[in-house]
Amino acid sequence: MKTRLGALAVLAALALAIPARSQVERGSSSNSNVIVFQDISVIPMDTERVLPHQTVLVQNGKIANTGPTNSVHLPPGTVVIDGRGKFLMPGMADLHTHVDRKEMLPLFLAAGVTTVLNMGLASPEFVTVTREEIRKGSVVGPRVFAAFMIDGPGDPGPEYVALCEQDARAAVARAKLVGYDFIKVYSRLQPEIYAAVLDEAKKQHIAAVGHIPMAVGLEKSLAQGQVMIAHAEEYYKTYFQGKPDDARIPEPVKLTLSAGAYVTPNLSFFAALTSVVSDPQSLDERMDEPDIEFLPPDIRGNWLAARPAKPSDRFVPELATLKKLTLALSQAGVPLLTGTDTPAFGVIPGSSVDDDLDQLVGAGLTPFQALSAATRTAGEFIHQYVRGAEEFGTITPGKSADLVMLRANPLLDVRNMRQPIGVMVRGRWFESRELQALVEQPVPSYKRIVALGRAFQYTLNEHGATEAVREFKSHSQSTEKLPESFVNALGYRMINAKRLEDAITVFVFNTEQHPDSWNAYDSLGEAYLDSGRNDLAVVNYRRSLALNPKNTDAFEMLQKAAAMPSRPN
Repeated sequence: MKTRLGALAVLAALALAIPARSQVERGSSSNSNVIVFQDISVIPMDTERVLPHQTVLVQNGKIANTGPTNSVHLPPGTVVIDGRGKFLMPGMADLHTHVDRKEMLPLFLAAGVTTVLNMGLASPEFVTVTREEIRKGSVVGPRVFAAFMIDGPGDPGPEYVALCEQDARAAVARAKLVGYDFIKVYSRLQPEIYAAVLDEAKKQHIAAVGHIPMAVGLEKSLAQGQVMIAHAEEYYKTYFQGKPDDARIPEPVKLTLSAGAYVTPNLSFFAALTSVVSDPQSLDERMDEPDIEFLPPDIRGNWLAARPAKPSDRFVPELATLKKLTLALSQAGVPLLTGTDTPAFGVIPGSSVDDDLDQLVGAGLTPFQALSAATRTAGEFIHQYVRGAEEFGTITPGKSADLVMLRANPLLDVRNMRQPIGVMVRGRWFESRELQALVEQPVPSYKRIVALGRAFQYTLNEHGATEAVREFKSHSQSTEKLPESFVNALGYRMINAKRLEDAITVFVFNTEQHPDSWNAYDSLGEAYLDSGRNDLAVVNYRRSLALNPKNTDAFEMLQKAAAMPSRPN
């Protein structure tokens, strides 16, 4: 599960008779319009085959030509990459991510992932600006598609909530206008609003993907035109009604096949979740792995905050059923897609696609079937539902030059995908050393925040919250902030330890660090309520509700606090 970046390829110069330039210089990416992979074993992924001793010519970001070595004409000035003893695969896709930070995008390329689908909650800047910067080449990252998430009432999270049919239709139209590629439907949508979303999506020529709303169900979701189910778990929660029943597997498989829908099993995330819930200590061990340093501290904090207190095997039967369902879907011919839900609990951007491949093979798919979900089928899905999108997913003339160079054949073992020698995205070649440098670029700033957090926690435990806050402010830069989830968790530890004054000081500090966080004010309101200072609880619950009107908990607690007398401060 680690992010493992391979060593540099040893690139040998070709014979002088070949009218081409020498190979790419070590340690520098190539933006040349013409690049050739010479004498390489090609795995085109159109069918299960390996073509030895091939030449693949890339020109202007596209695969221009392929053929036996020395049969392809090389234009003058061609950059040559020696492929002797190596394998060339199409770049992989992760069609379920929630990454929207520039500094995390190289993690995908380092693992050979050249296309991603952000499945909701991306910042407007990421959707409108960063994607364009990637396309132009000023930001290094994979090709990015984006889905706009629409849900029903009941959760204080950041997803868009449609309250009526007109609201739902307007949201779909706005999403299309802004430039989203898909609409993601979520679990709380009611039947009439779900129907409005699907109907408007058809009118706007934007496909609907995502969860199976509990009130709608699998059959009606597929009948109304949802083109992709985002988790195998959705079948378990709806059709299986949360109970393992292998005898019921054939019917949802038949329904899905008949509807022509795609499925992203997302086994990598569910396996990670099951592992940690079964053995919470495994998360502590995971957090000591070297690749964790590539994660921003706030995401690490989110993982730790979700750590269960006690072990439970409650997800083990479900995971077994999901694997059987995934195999049945594959055997029936339902097109499967790789998707990881990264950076959700336990799954790191990029390398989690390798984990997904491992899980698919573990479920019974062949390596070719698993790799198809990450390459050819992913390309077919995007081509079918995103008008004007570049074609990718196979090594075929005319398709985008998204390629991964490997030391060993992944058709024999999908784990051979874990050590790319280099990666090409839209015709731009990166050696592994360059990608390693890009991945490591933000690490020093991450380490500093982690160190500040550890010092804060130590001082809080030993000398109290006031001293911890004072020390942090004296040793940190004005732009440095501790992760909101990390500080919030420390505040609740103080509450559980009956150190209410320390808890209040910690939560006040969190609101200073994160003044736009509704959750920070909600937690501070709770601490004031526990301490009997109901007037201050009211003030902070109001702030929380103003920042997030969907926070029904704050509304209920506000009513409770307003009705109670407050003790003097």
